[in-house]
Amino acid sequence: MAPPPLIELQQVSKVYGTGEATIHALDRVDLVIEKHEFVAIMGPSGSGKSTAMNIIGCLDVPSSGEYLFQGIKTSEFDRGQHTLLRRHMLGFVFQGFNLLARTSAVENVELPLVYRGMEARERRRLATIALAQVGLAGRENHTTQQLSGGQQQRVAIARAIVTSPAVLLADEPTGNLDTKTSKEIMELITGLNRDHGITVIMVTHEDDIAAYARRNLRFVDGRLQSDSQNDKVAAHVL
Repeated sequence: MAPPPLIELQQVSKVYGTGEATIHALDRVDLVIEKHEFVAIMGPSGSGKSTAMNIIGCLDVPSSGEYLFQGIKTSEFDRGQHTLLRRHMLGFVFQGFNLLARTSAVENVELPLVYRGMEARERRRLATIALAQVGLAGRENHTTQQLSGGQQQRVAIARAIVTSPAVLLADEPTGNLDTKTSKEIMELITGLNRDHGITVIMVTHEDDIAAYARRNLRFVDGRLQSDSQNDKVAAHVL
């Protein structure tokens, strides 16, 4: 018997407000994402792409429909179980980096392991490995003020992968970066998917960034308008 999909949305809707102020952020979305995929979620502002990402990341819950993770209905989870799913299975990368100021790179990367209650020496070991994995060996003790924007995003990615998550959720990961640095970050994320088997789900509004993904989902007005394989994956990531 085949295993269930890693992620499945079944007729998922998300509604905010009531009466004339009602907003249908998502409207009966069906979606399946398998292990090891690299998926780009696209769409204009207000299309529902960020809402879909928040639900997949257990940062929000559907108004109706079901979100299943590895075949388990997350609607049956209590708050603590949602927290455990995020802590053990999901890694997050945001446009704004969200690093602690005046704190070293390695201490930023250790943070998810602190929440797990891990012993200090093991935290430091795993954080150092994660920083080396993203190309920041030797910069463990640099504070955020001593790092460039691209290096800060690398620290954020190291923090996201230090727990060995099944899924990396990246919300506009290159939005604050220049073209050259964006390319470097996307090659790093692509390598995590290709070489380490991490499922990547990325929100972007830029076609050249979506070109790194092998599957593109496009949302319009809260609905999944198209779901297509990307036959033009950037040549340098093959």
